[in-house]
Amino acid sequence: MDSGKRLQAPAHDGAVVAVPPLYTLGDMLALNRQRLQAAGERLNLLGCPLAELRRQARQQILHTEGVSDGPLLVAGHQPELFHPGVWVKNFALYGLARKHHATSLNLVVDDDAIKTTTLRVPAPPYVRRVLFDRWTGAAPYEERTIVDRPLFTSFAERVGELTRCWPYEPLLPTFWAEVLRQAQRTANLGQCFAAARRTFEQAWGCHNQEMPLSALCDSGPFAYFACHLLANLPHFHSLYNEIVADYRRRQGIRNHQHPVPDLAVDGDWLEAPFWCWRAGAARRERLFARPGNDRIELKASEGALMPRVIDTRGAHATPLALWQQLRACGLKIRTRALTTTLYVRLFLADLFIHGIGGGLYDELTDELMRRFYGIEAPEYLVLSATRWLPLPRPAITEDDCRRLHHLLRDLHYNPQRHLDPGSPWDELVRRKHEWIARQPATRAQRRERFRMLRTLTEELRRPLQPRIESLHRQLQECEHQLRINAVLQRRDYSFCLFPESDLRRFCTQFLHHDSE
Repeated sequence: MDSGKRLQAPAHDGAVVAVPPLYTLGDMLALNRQRLQAAGERLNLLGCPLAELRRQARQQILHTEGVSDGPLLVAGHQPELFHPGVWVKNFALYGLARKHHATSLNLVVDDDAIKTTTLRVPAPPYVRRVLFDRWTGAAPYEERTIVDRPLFTSFAERVGELTRCWPYEPLLPTFWAEVLRQAQRTANLGQCFAAARRTFEQAWGCHNQEMPLSALCDSGPFAYFACHLLANLPHFHSLYNEIVADYRRRQGIRNHQHPVPDLAVDGDWLEAPFWCWRAGAARRERLFARPGNDRIELKASEGALMPRVIDTRGAHATPLALWQQLRACGLKIRTRALTTTLYVRLFLADLFIHGIGGGLYDELTDELMRRFYGIEAPEYLVLSATRWLPLPRPAITEDDCRRLHHLLRDLHYNPQRHLDPGSPWDELVRRKHEWIARQPATRAQRRERFRMLRTLTEELRRPLQPRIESLHRQLQECEHQLRINAVLQRRDYSFCLFPESDLRRFCTQFLHHDSE
């Protein structure tokens, strides 16, 4: 990805951004496979070649012998009620995989924390928030279950009270019926959302393989990735913070939380780029490690000590055995943003499809691959789109308001320009022009000129007052209409607020490689 090119979400309805262009994907895929093959032959993690770890990872995930030899395209997102611009990645993933004779895998990022239990619904000039479940904190999706069943069950009906006057029927009632059907099978919120979404994808001809990221983090190849990183944490920790600091300097970013926070130091404990928690926990914690001569100890950011993870003297202390030991103790170690794509792009995918946000921060991942692993990073694709809700919008633009504002300003300061010749005000107009033409030499003369011009302007403004008041009302209405447009032209409304026919047509165009 060209770091000099800033990625921006498409601004207009129906617009798509694809960087690089989709027609270049074949060449990019071939280049990536060459780079990954070269890395696989020479990179060794704790005694296991990268090539073997990639083969195991793909075979375990896809459960098919031989499929690990073909190209694998991967995308992923949290199990949210996201907007159509996110959803189109899934359809493009499947369409591009078919075109290039590859396998498509969508990862459900269930180790991320839930950010809200509300759905934004436009009610111009406002945006209403409707609860689909009671808020209990930012738990990881992997652990988040439905809390308030009556509230959850009545969600579509309550949203319907806000959409009943819309000129179409949103997808939500049909989609929510499927969510409720899935909720009879599982109480996990993210699983309900993901399963319902897959039902519609498959009905619309999109058949990606899919798995939760939590399952990926419990796999043997991931154990090698994480244990190798922890064994080399002092070096990784230093590089990580250097790379983030360099990125901030290049981009002129002063906020030390952006794009990601630095990895912290707590005495002789170093923060690792992972989340950790015990099974059933309501919140994630940062993972800290303390390297020693023959072991690495782990603890959560709140200080709760966890069992020893790496014992270099143990005859059976393989990464997989150590990971199984953690799982047996109910401990979970999960990726954070950069380590998610670091693992997926290096150990699993031949090509990863990002959205806008991920495409920006993965410049850091590229540099980590170069400086920590000593390899040239595989390229990735950034894809997103914008779709506005098909609701009637006022035919007003910012230019309309600017014109009214400019006219009112001119009426206020130059009313003489707006009076018809031959009016009773001609004499006042003539006097104002005379005073404008004067060039006072003294301070007193300048003060007198200013006073006379102000008085004459106020007098000339008086006959225009009805027009001025009318224009003020027009400007207020124009600004009100602009606020309505700002609400209606947001790109982040959930896919389930769109009509099914419109949404299906928009998404399924990405099943065909000529949709760019």
